[in-house]
Amino acid sequence: MESRQRASSKTQLPFQQLLNHNNLRVVENPLRRVAEEHVDEYVRAFHEDNDLGSVIDVATCIRGGRLARQEEIFLTREDDDGSITEVERTALEKEKRTTIWTDTRELKIILLICSLGSILQGWTQGAIVAANQVWPGALGLESLKQNGPTRTGGLSHEVWAFSATNAIVYFAAATVGAFICDPLTEVLTGRRAAIFVAALFTFISSIGEASAQTWQSLLAWRFPGQVLTSWQTGTALGIAISGAISLGVPDSWRFQIASSCIPAFALLVLVFVGSESPRWLIKKQRYKEAYIVLSRLRGNPLLAARDLIFIYAQLQVETTLFIRTRQDIVELENRIPYLDPQVYRHQIGLFGYARRITQLFTIPRARRATLASFVVMSAQILSGGW
Repeated sequence: MESRQRASSKTQLPFQQLLNHNNLRVVENPLRRVAEEHVDEYVRAFHEDNDLGSVIDVATCIRGGRLARQEEIFLTREDDDGSITEVERTALEKEKRTTIWTDTRELKIILLICSLGSILQGWTQGAIVAANQVWPGALGLESLKQNGPTRTGGLSHEVWAFSATNAIVYFAAATVGAFICDPLTEVLTGRRAAIFVAALFTFISSIGEASAQTWQSLLAWRFPGQVLTSWQTGTALGIAISGAISLGVPDSWRFQIASSCIPAFALLVLVFVGSESPRWLIKKQRYKEAYIVLSRLRGNPLLAARDLIFIYAQLQVETTLFIRTRQDIVELENRIPYLDPQVYRHQIGLFGYARRITQLFTIPRARRATLASFVVMSAQILSGGW
């Protein structure tokens, strides 16, 4: 028994070591490192310090912490204060075999927002494909009007103008959008507002593109159209719909381009129906709002409490890992930190955008993920994936 315990302790690396030497790419549950009675104390202090009694009782919150720590053990409990009810057990089982038709209304709305966002990307990108046969002549690129964009000899000024107008959306997303989405969502507005701003950019730029009188103005309007809209799933559907629009109105290149304002407007409306990101709310210490959103997402108080405690514990560990000390390293060992709310607010403010960008390359695990993403996306573009 003692030898097994020693072997187990050797395989469980402290959080700081796990961050830097994580060859298995493990995303660890920090609550599993802590004894159950200590989790109870941790959750009770969290509940009391943040005055959560108006939205959730302390007993449910503690039981949610136990469930977040280790579901298998929690399900076998039979004592009065910690056992799971039949309603909760049913909700937990339903969560594991849920489909889009049995999901909660709140989750369906979030899925719809994500899907519509990706369709918007594909629609915006594909809207100019058919218009490419007409707009060069309408906007003063005479050689392309006579010979077509694919049959013009040499790399003339007009070929460069045509190519830049088509490619600008990708450069905008890669060089600007990818770098402003983080501060926009983390610092300025929140998740919902960021999606709203992205949809608004696309809506306005679609109308601007359709009203362009020169190729330079068309190029300028296409730049913001993809700055904040760079999702993947559903893009192909958006491209297909934009192609169908072009077939329906083959003689109006302006309408073909402007049609991408349709999903943009739908997204502008739908974003007000969805909820804010629970993780973002917890990060901003708006715990009551986060619990209410999680309750709507999960449809059960216990499951909402589980997610609330798990996200909170994970953020506490993350913040402590990156806390700015003289050595810039904090030895957590096998415990969950409990930062004073003022200290937490101060430290999470120091963990800024530039620091997160730097850690994409300084943390081995993040560096591997960044490199893999770069290779996959480059291969997709070079192979004609768009």
